[in-house]
Amino acid sequence: MKNKSRKIAKRQQNSIFWVYGYHATFAALRNPNRRKNELLLTTDAQKRMAQEKGFEFLNKVKQKILTRTEIDNLVGKNINHQGICLSVEKIQKRTIKEFLSDQDKNNSTLVFLDQLEDSQNVGAIFRSALAFNIDGIILTESQSVNENGFIAKSACGGLDKVPFTYISNLSSAIKTLKDNGYWVYGLDGRAKKLIGEIDFPKKTVLVLGSESDGMRKITSSLCDELIKIKISDELESLNVSNTAAVTFYHLNK
Repeated sequence: MKNKSRKIAKRQQNSIFWVYGYHATFAALRNPNRRKNELLLTTDAQKRMAQEKGFEFLNKVKQKILTRTEIDNLVGKNINHQGICLSVEKIQKRTIKEFLSDQDKNNSTLVFLDQLEDSQNVGAIFRSALAFNIDGIILTESQSVNENGFIAKSACGGLDKVPFTYISNLSSAIKTLKDNGYWVYGLDGRAKKLIGEIDFPKKTVLVLGSESDGMRKITSSLCDELIKIKISDELESLNVSNTAAVTFYHLNK
C-alpha cells in the first residue's frame, strides 16, 4: 500500500490531479478555494449526485458521463473511484502569516507535519483532524508528499475541509507560530512527559515527525516541550497516523 501511494503521488507532481470517490469529490466540489476543471461520472454516480443537496453550482463545472472502464483508463484501474472523479488544481500555497490570519486569535489548535512522505498516513491524519476539530495543518515542502488524489481519498473529505499550507522554512515557521502566541509540542516516544499530564493552552501546535525516523533533532530543539503517548511495553511505537488520532482525541476530551 505504501509503494502504491507513492507511485500515485509521483504521477501527480504537477498542479492538476484527480480527486476520486464520493466523499473526496463532494468535499472538493464544495470547497470555494479549490479550482475545478472537469467532473467525470458514471450514470449511477450521476443519479446519486442528483440526490445530494448543496450542488446548485454544478452547472459551472464541466461534466462528462463515462463508463466505469473509461474512468479506469483515465485515473487508474486499481483505484476505487466509485464511478466519480474530479479534475482539480492544487490549493494555492500561502505564507505562514497568511495562513494564521484566518485562525481564531484566541483559540486555535494546529498540526505540523515534518517530512511525512506517505500519502495514506497524511490522508489519515487529515481525516482524524476533521473528526476531532483540528483548525489547520502545516506541512513542510521538503521531503513531504505533495497534495494528490490518494491523500484526498484517504482523508475522506478532510483535505478540502481542514485548512492547510506548505512551508519551506521550518525554523522560521515555528518562530512565527510562537510569536503569535502558540505553544509548540513535539510528539516523541523518548519524551519524559505523558500527554495526559499536559494542560494544553488555547493556542497549541502539535508536531509529528516522519514515518521512518520520527522527529528530527532540529525540529525537536524548536519545540517548547516534548510529550508522548503511553503505550504497552510490548510495542515500540505507534504508526504516525495512529499517534495523531489518539492525540487529537485527547485534546477533545
